[in-house]
Amino acid sequence: MPKPFKLEPQDIRKHWDEIKPGLEEIKAEYPALSTWRVEDIYAAVLAEQAVLYIVEEGFAICTMDVDEYSGETDLYIWIAYTWTKNGSMIKKYLPSFIAVAKHLGCKGVTTASNHPALAKILEPEYVKYRVAVDG
Repeated sequence: MPKPFKLEPQDIRKHWDEIKPGLEEIKAEYPALSTWRVEDIYAAVLAEQAVLYIVEEGFAICTMDVDEYSGETDLYIWIAYTWTKNGSMIKKYLPSFIAVAKHLGCKGVTTASNHPALAKILEPEYVKYRVAVDG
């Protein structure tokens, strides 16, 4: 696995004009899967309920996903957007998301999607994907 790129949380206020069009595009393209409003994303990151990460290829919004029975926590990649629409961001930065998850004491990294580019990397249907984080 390649060496992780260090992901740093970003201030959504500084990057809002940059990421808002991508969020609007996701809403328009996948309305059934994006039950949130664009403003909800801004509010969640501002309230520290979610974290914004920006990389050269795009951005990701992550939250913590707590299993209701075990109490174990995963880093959940809630929204991911690439400027080029090739879907390679998750694959390229997975080691970085794993490093963030380990730093936060998470047991895994999860995401859910039906995006065609992710299907090439993972599975061809809407599924919750999980990568375990070694202790």
